[in-house]
Amino acid sequence: MKFRGSTQAVHRRLGRGILLVVAGVLALPASVAAQEWLHDRRNSEGPGIMLSDSVVFHPGIAIEGGYDTNVWYHSTEAGIVGSGRLRITPQLSLATLPPQRIENPDGTTSMTNPSVDFRLAAASPVNLYLSADSTYSSQLLNQSDVGIQTTLDLTVFPRRTWSFLLRDTYTRTIDPGNDSSRATFNRDYNDAQLGIRWAPGGGAFEMNMLAGFSFNLYEEGEFLSQVGNYLAPRGSITGRWRFFPNTALTFETTAGYNAKLSNGESWGTGVWAMPISSSVPVRAWLGLNGQWTPVIATQLRIGYGAGFYSYGEDFDSALAQAEVDFIIGPNGRLKLGFIRDFVDSFFSNFYVRNEGYVGWDHLFSGVFLIGAKLGVSYMQYATLYNAAVPPVPVAVGSPNPRNDVRLTGTLFMEYRLKDWLGFNATVTYEQNFTDFQWDPTFSPPAGTQTEDYWKLVALLGARIIY
Repeated sequence: MKFRGSTQAVHRRLGRGILLVVAGVLALPASVAAQEWLHDRRNSEGPGIMLSDSVVFHPGIAIEGGYDTNVWYHSTEAGIVGSGRLRITPQLSLATLPPQRIENPDGTTSMTNPSVDFRLAAASPVNLYLSADSTYSSQLLNQSDVGIQTTLDLTVFPRRTWSFLLRDTYTRTIDPGNDSSRATFNRDYNDAQLGIRWAPGGGAFEMNMLAGFSFNLYEEGEFLSQVGNYLAPRGSITGRWRFFPNTALTFETTAGYNAKLSNGESWGTGVWAMPISSSVPVRAWLGLNGQWTPVIATQLRIGYGAGFYSYGEDFDSALAQAEVDFIIGPNGRLKLGFIRDFVDSFFSNFYVRNEGYVGWDHLFSGVFLIGAKLGVSYMQYATLYNAAVPPVPVAVGSPNPRNDVRLTGTLFMEYRLKDWLGFNATVTYEQNFTDFQWDPTFSPPAGTQTEDYWKLVALLGARIIY
């Protein structure tokens, strides 16, 4: 959409604020995309460097180059800007070996259960945007930055009746997400959990009790920090009861508090004064996982979710997750799945995510890996409110509630010349369709976009993980 007419100073500031809030929808830290070859270490690591009888070190690096058709997620009408991309990703991991991989001096397999299991992994993707277009070349170069991805998973006394757990994930993401400004939107996200595991009677029953704390902090100020910065303590109880060798009943209950650092404040003025609301999300799940035949396995969960917000509309509805896996020989799998859950949003209090997906991966002859995933999401947004007392719904766009359809797809292929050396190609696609339209009485700055957009990224590269 191209916006017409004059724009007063207050509308310019408020329009930018609203667009940045909308931008945050795709920047939520629930899941941070990483290189496909980092997803599954079983298919990506070489022999490693043995630091002791049970600890191995895996260094690695990847270099990828290609093209991004829509760096800033603009709509076609607003004018999309493409760019060449170069991504260099050094990474390392340090981990203990499972007992079955530990050898005694005489060459036999160790039967000793180690007292500590841990894995530490870190990657630092360096993203460079390069363009011959003089109009945007300097802005695209400024988009270049360095990200950070680290994970720690530590278990003390694994495979014992009582175990102690420590998990931590830190991400510095530099992807602009669905934003309307030609600038980076760097943010820092960390999620830490500490707990205990109880597994009596050989592990047929297992229960984890965890206390967690996460934070999300934007490095930029103004509107993004105001609406996007939060602290989130939480607690959870999860577990499983394996009543057949390949079948287990699972359960999970979580509750927390997402404390917006600007809770109770509002951004904008007048009818465009939007409240900033903290939330108390609660979820309870009950599931059944099993492999029913040599070729069919399922993961099924049904649950209930509630989100209580300090301002505006609350969430209260059923949740569901289902996946059917078709096992294709020793190295292939086809997955069909669906998930329904709710996610805190920067645009409104929350949106409901209803996503169906199909995925397939196969390793041919031990050297050629191909993986593909296609997902379609129907996203239902909560009402947007004015900060008046009592709260008043505001139609900044269409009078009907906002509902989006999002299409995502990934294709990954890799040829492994050696266990530690691979050449790969990655193609990702994303497109958003929405009935959302800006209120014609409101005049955001010229050059901004609707929430309809499409984006294709294609990269070729090589990676070494020894």
